[in-house]
Amino acid sequence: MGKMHAWVLCAALAWAGVALLGTAQASTSKQAQDQLSTLLLGKDVKALVDLPAYKDGIDVYYIPPSNKRADDRGVDLAEMTKLLKDKGVGVERDEWVSITDVKIGGDKIEIHLEGGGEGRRGSNHANKAGASYKRAGGSRINLKFQKDLADTDIAPQNVLRFMSRLLDVSRIEQKLEEKDMPADLRAAVEAHTVQENMTYAMVLMSFGDPDQKKVEDSTDTSLRETWFYLKNGHRWVVHFENGKVTKTQVF
Repeated sequence: MGKMHAWVLCAALAWAGVALLGTAQASTSKQAQDQLSTLLLGKDVKALVDLPAYKDGIDVYYIPPSNKRADDRGVDLAEMTKLLKDKGVGVERDEWVSITDVKIGGDKIEIHLEGGGEGRRGSNHANKAGASYKRAGGSRINLKFQKDLADTDIAPQNVLRFMSRLLDVSRIEQKLEEKDMPADLRAAVEAHTVQENMTYAMVLMSFGDPDQKKVEDSTDTSLRETWFYLKNGHRWVVHFENGKVTKTQVF
């Protein structure tokens, strides 16, 4: 089973379980809405596909509709292709853009990117220019949950997983991880250094991908790994055991 298929199956089971609780519990609190808005507003994401310059946005369904036009991500590909042709491109694939507005209500969350679509020039101009025309004003994604939203639906990690079907949200996830770090390890990441007890993710945040990795042979159940970096004219050797840094050497 593919990764996306597995995720969609899990989402379907979770969605069905929540739906059984009834509509009486289906409402979002101001606190949960504010938490999500604070997390997302002004943050950068990268488009994984071209997104149309359309003020009503593109719908992404939590549970992909049972028709041939929707793919595993819950996107109607025929509709998106038509919007790209008719309205032009609001956000290009691999383009990093800012989230400029977040609207939560009913059964959906609107994620506005660089203005939310329709740009400064009318849609008629985009129609004439064709699908390759890049318009100012960004795009918009509508995360459709297909039921009235509850606080559990708009929990940060759930929304980020949903967004990740069309957007690279790694920079937001990194900020979340940094927030939950112990103060000394967060300071090490911010100083771009490495110290004991840092995890793989923390070292990647601080130093980026290593120049070389080596998995050590072990006679016990421990997993030992060594990462090698060349930083500012020095050779860094970072030793991990069971996912955490045990020792660093600088030459």
